[in-house]
Amino acid sequence: MKPTVAVLHRCLRGLTVAALLTLAAQDTAWAETVLERIGKTGVLNAGTRADAMPFGYRVKVAGKGDERLVGFSVDLIDEIRKKLSQKFGREIATRLHVTTASDRIELVASQAIDIECGITTPTWKRQQAVDFSIPFFGNGTRIMVRRTATMDLSSLRGKRIGVAAGTTTEEILRQHVPDALTVEVPDMASGFEMFARGELDGLANIGIVLRAMVENSPLKSKVTLLPRTEELSYETMACSLPQDDSAWRAFVNEVLADLLDGVDQYRGGYFEIYDKWFGPRGVVYFPLHYTVAQRLSASIIWLK
Repeated sequence: MKPTVAVLHRCLRGLTVAALLTLAAQDTAWAETVLERIGKTGVLNAGTRADAMPFGYRVKVAGKGDERLVGFSVDLIDEIRKKLSQKFGREIATRLHVTTASDRIELVASQAIDIECGITTPTWKRQQAVDFSIPFFGNGTRIMVRRTATMDLSSLRGKRIGVAAGTTTEEILRQHVPDALTVEVPDMASGFEMFARGELDGLANIGIVLRAMVENSPLKSKVTLLPRTEELSYETMACSLPQDDSAWRAFVNEVLADLLDGVDQYRGGYFEIYDKWFGPRGVVYFPLHYTVAQRLSASIIWLK
């Protein structure tokens, strides 16, 4: 008896699905994971900002005239490198790349870099392109203005507020200060220069970045942050990772979780790094708020 057309169609459809599954399995088998590539090359390709003191910024190397990246996020990346060295039983080097608010997601999504740790807030839109680690910092969006201005948000109507291109800040301003005029700036360093020259009436970002930028500036006593006692929106910061690489994401999360262990009691590896950059002798004094410490601690519970 000859098979009917319907039977042939079902058979062919089954073969097609099987073939696709086989090809998918082969692609998965052939795809090199981040850990495999690092183990083979001995290099961690990482990205961070150069305009977000004290998370990532440039300093001159004494006696050489060169510059290098330093900061809170850079130290977190180095903790990941140390754990990689332990895992592979040999020294792993870090190749640091400067990222911007505009290119950081694409650099991770294209796997040009293995990880980006800066001041990136996880969002649903960004998660369509990259994965994220557990949070490693929390702070809120605020607006830096000159003290000569009226000290409330209503005074910002029609005022030019600078925001770095590619950030969540513009959307937050639209929600909370809809009558302000947002002006995209290429990066925070350029935005601060424009603000200092009077080309902007304000500059918006997470409060700690704004405070750090003005810390050693002649403007320090001439500016304030709005709102005065709170933030427009609380934001968590996490490391961006290539999608669909669960082993690499789990490795990074384990490193961060180990560091964060004890943070709600102001002890442990994370707190030591935090104190280095935000403590009394840090770049900018910003004591770790207990609520933030609790939030960070809560993010590692599911990993235990």
